Amino acid sequence: MPKPFKLETVLNHRQRLEEMAVQKLAEAINKEKILLSKLVEQEKFLNLQIEELTERQTTGISVHELQVYRLSIQRQQSQLQGLRNQAEQFAKEVENRRRQLAEACRKKKLLEKLKEKHLDEQTFLDNLKESAQLDEIALRTGMTDL
Repeated sequence: MPKPFKLETVLNHRQRLEEMAVQKLAEAINKEKILLSKLVEQEKFLNLQIEELTERQTTGISVHELQVYRLSIQRQQSQLQGLRNQAEQFAKEVENRRRQLAEACRKKKLLEKLKEKHLDEQTFLDNLKESAQLDEIALRTGMTDL
């Protein structure tokens, strides 16, 4: 009977860690995607405000309206910069999650190779035992024929 792989529980744990790393990476990518869509929308809105201000300036605008537009544009630019900073952080998080997944895969693959080596070794030992048993049977039948 073949010996069980002693590190089977460790291998199972590493598989679960890999699955969790995949899930965390997917969540990070999803967050990044949502933020990037917000960023695009914010940029579009800012560009529309700038275009509207430019258009209004050509037709004539009061000083008060000009101040309101400029404050609004400055606020939008500030929010946009905040979103860009957040996007950089999310990109770093995604890269970090990718590295963690790669490491989890590498560790799991190492144990899978050990398990495969163990199984090959067990198969070799089983074949060796079977061969020895067949040799013994052949010797016994050979001796009874004499």
